Amino acid sequence: MDWLGIGVFILSIGFAVLIIFLRPVLKRLEETLGATAKTINTTGASITELSKETVGVIHNSNETLADVNEKLAKLDPLFQIIHDTGESAHHLTSTLAKFSVDKAERAQAGMDILDKNKLEGLMRGAAFIYYLRQAKKASADN
Repeated sequence: MDWLGIGVFILSIGFAVLIIFLRPVLKRLEETLGATAKTINTTGASITELSKETVGVIHNSNETLADVNEKLAKLDPLFQIIHDTGESAHHLTSTLAKFSVDKAERAQAGMDILDKNKLEGLMRGAAFIYYLRQAKKASADN
């Protein structure tokens, strides 16, 4: 044999040894890739199912939102009436407050006149007489 043949023979023996050692690694790589393919197929089916459910949920949410908007539109006039009523009540209480302030000022002016003319005792006496007449009338009715 010549040197070229011996070199080729050594290379073929080395290649055979390499294949023997790489065979289990390649077998495990094949199993791993097979499991990965199954996982990808299962994931694809799950995503398809999940997409269908998501579309259903979005559709139901849209229907619910439309229903809520419709009901709020029906309640809008009621809220407008409540708002108008509140404004009217505010105007009424403002008017009554102004009227009360005017009455209080008039009453204070009357009290000032009574104090000025020293008629406070006279007013108390009249109130006492009025009270006695009412008490007498109430006891007569019983």
